[in-house]
Amino acid sequence: MTDNGPNKMVIFDMDNTILQGRFVYEAARAFNFEKELIRILAANSESYLLTKLIANLLKGLNIARILELADKIPLVPDTVETIRELKKRGYIVGIISDSYDAVTQHIKTKVGADFAIANELEFSNSVATGEVKIPSYFTRTETSKCNHSFCKSNVMMRVAEKYNIPLSNIITVGDSEYDICMVRFAGIGIAFCSDNHILNSVADYQITDRSFKKILDFAS
Repeated sequence: MTDNGPNKMVIFDMDNTILQGRFVYEAARAFNFEKELIRILAANSESYLLTKLIANLLKGLNIARILELADKIPLVPDTVETIRELKKRGYIVGIISDSYDAVTQHIKTKVGADFAIANELEFSNSVATGEVKIPSYFTRTETSKCNHSFCKSNVMMRVAEKYNIPLSNIITVGDSEYDICMVRFAGIGIAFCSDNHILNSVADYQITDRSFKKILDFAS
C-alpha cells in the first residue's frame, strides 16, 4: 500500500444484498434439505454453531453444482455498473459475508469486486466435506468495537487496517442483523431493502428499492 493509493472503500454484504436471495436457503430448496435447515435454525441461535451445523448440510455436493446454483440467484440489476463506477471514483470494493468463500469468490469475480471474505467451506477432490473454517478475521480482539465473539465489523476493521483506510472513509451496505455492527461503525452505513428494525435505525441511510445507484450519491 502506497501513500497515493486508494484511501476509501465500499463493503457489501452478499446474501439478499448483492444477490437477490440467500445462498443457503436456495441450496436447501435445490438440494432437498429444507426440513433439516429449519430444524437447525429453530434449535440454535449461536452464530458459530449455526455456521458449523449448516455447512454439514452441504456435505457431498460438488463445487460445480454449488457455483451453478449461485449463478441462478439473480444479482441486483445494477451491481456491476455501480461497482465499476465506484472503482472509477477510487474506491476499493469488497464483499464480507457469513456465507461461504467458494460462493463469495465466484460472485466477487462476477461483479468485479476487489476482495471477498467469508467462511471457508472445505472441499476434498472438489466435493464439500461438510467442514467449515471461520477465518480469524471474524474473531473478537482487544480493539473490537462490539462484544460479539464473531462479527463482520471485526473483518471490516482488519481490512481497513490492511489497506490503511480509516473507518470514516468506509461505506458499508447490508440487510440483516449480522450486518448491524458493520453498518453502525462504518463512516457511512446503508441498510439495503432491510426489514430489520435495528439495522434500519442504526444505518445512516436506507435504500428501499433494489438498486445500488443511490450509493453513488454518498460516494464522492
